[in-house]
Amino acid sequence: MTPAKAAILSLGLLLVLPLAARGEDKPDIEPPADTRWRLLLKNQVKAEKNCDLADVLTYSELQIGAEIAISGKIACVDGREYDYSRPRPHLEFEFRLCEPSVC
Repeated sequence: MTPAKAAILSLGLLLVLPLAARGEDKPDIEPPADTRWRLLLKNQVKAEKNCDLADVLTYSELQIGAEIAISGKIACVDGREYDYSRPRPHLEFEFRLCEPSVC
């Protein structure tokens, strides 16, 4: 193999490896360690849906311009599950009850 071909192959691998490391087959990512959004989510779902938050099941981010919208699914202690979304950081969360025929 010529040095030029080896260099091209190395560059190709450098471009592909980050995609594999990001887990492209798994669209949901780990929620950020920042607990402020989780505390807001917990308090708002308790106030609006009388749900004691048991777990954040999924979390996804979508960059819209300079802001990041988040969405995912949460579970309540009593077994209910809700889809949640927040289109912009300064807005409140929106909740939709997750029913078997919908989710």
